[in-house]
Amino acid sequence: MRSLWKDRIPFVFLFAIKTSVELFQEKLSQTTIQHLQGAQFEVAHLDIHSIFQATMAPNSRRSFWLGPGLSNLILQAQQDSIQSIASFTRSLQYAHMTFFFANPLSILLADSIATGPLQDEIYECVRNLESFRLYAERLLEQDNVDKARRILNDNTFLHAEVIKGIRRGKETLNTLIGAVERLRSMQANLGLKTTESWSALYIKALVGELQDSASVRDTLLAIRKLPSDAMASLLDSLGDSIPEMATLNEELRTMVSTTGGTVPLRSEHDTKHESLRTTVVAQKVELSKHSSSLSKQDLVYSKLVNRVNDVLRDYFHQSLVNPQELFLREVLIFDLKSPHREVFMPKPRYAIERALTSPRDYLGCDCCTGAEYGLSATHPATSVLYQLYLESGAIVNISDLWSAFYTIFGTENADDEDAEQERVLALFSRALAELKYMGMVKSSRKKADHLAKVLWNGL
Repeated sequence: MRSLWKDRIPFVFLFAIKTSVELFQEKLSQTTIQHLQGAQFEVAHLDIHSIFQATMAPNSRRSFWLGPGLSNLILQAQQDSIQSIASFTRSLQYAHMTFFFANPLSILLADSIATGPLQDEIYECVRNLESFRLYAERLLEQDNVDKARRILNDNTFLHAEVIKGIRRGKETLNTLIGAVERLRSMQANLGLKTTESWSALYIKALVGELQDSASVRDTLLAIRKLPSDAMASLLDSLGDSIPEMATLNEELRTMVSTTGGTVPLRSEHDTKHESLRTTVVAQKVELSKHSSSLSKQDLVYSKLVNRVNDVLRDYFHQSLVNPQELFLREVLIFDLKSPHREVFMPKPRYAIERALTSPRDYLGCDCCTGAEYGLSATHPATSVLYQLYLESGAIVNISDLWSAFYTIFGTENADDEDAEQERVLALFSRALAELKYMGMVKSSRKKADHLAKVLWNGL
């Protein structure tokens, strides 16, 4: 088969060899080696997390963010089947395109929303959102019955609330993603043994599980153990992005300059201030931790470290809120997975089985629609033969299959029965050849006039 097409279609075979070249050469004949064109190369590492980070980075002009479910689907598909950067980029672009074409509420993010009212159907869609229901319940819990009644009955008032909700939601999500970036930056500067990628932190943050996660606790614990030189480097990297950090950085520099020593200051949380003490009680050895006394400079530095820890803890607590509780989160966070899964994760076998079982779904013609239930001669011949194929057992008699097929497609009282039989036989032969081509049947080795089923519907 390949020899018929090699002069028109170029064929390239790639072999992944997990052995040395010498051993591989010994296994092949000299004739085979002469036809090989070997080349040694390494697969380039695709840093998809940096691309995803650049796409989802906080930006004042960003309209919406990809949800945790859709983001995990895109990243997991890249890990399961290694694709090129262009393929990964196209998947992100398609997700953004789907947001505007598959989400009617995306019109709420347009700049023109502030200039005039919208259609009444848009306001009804907003009132059917889960986040709207939660927002109304919070108003009732706060005894703000008048406002809850107005957002239900007054479209003009709801329009103003939507504008406020979109603006506040964008600010909250930008702050949330900014906190994710600073957390990932601190983890990289601290050199923690177990760190998560930016994408994993992003997904946790949008689910609402990052605020009290082990990532935040481990990072704060590592910061409390930093010496003064490492702490200064950390505060320099944060700059003025977090309130009060610039003031604490100046205090640290002043403290280090007044000591005048070359040895960095260490806090009370540093493990170097602890030592193990061994005692023998009743012929049993007991180990206990003993903390050495701190110098005056270390005590002052420990207080500053505690202040840094408190500021960072409050910052993460205020920034890493649960976005699932935001008003209009369905508009700001796009998490619809079905369009992306249908395009980038196709199911060819399911599509073929559906086309053969229900050809009307793809053809849309009147002949197939009229014969929606049961077998009919208006259906394609391959579809009818496939239906008969499903009703048979593991081994199919070709003669019985032909008789049932002729019963459906044959014309009673035909003027020329031989011509009619030849016409139906041509349809039967072509349909059977197509089923063999798709790998559904094959010739039986036990009986020459029988076919063996290879595939079962849905399995």
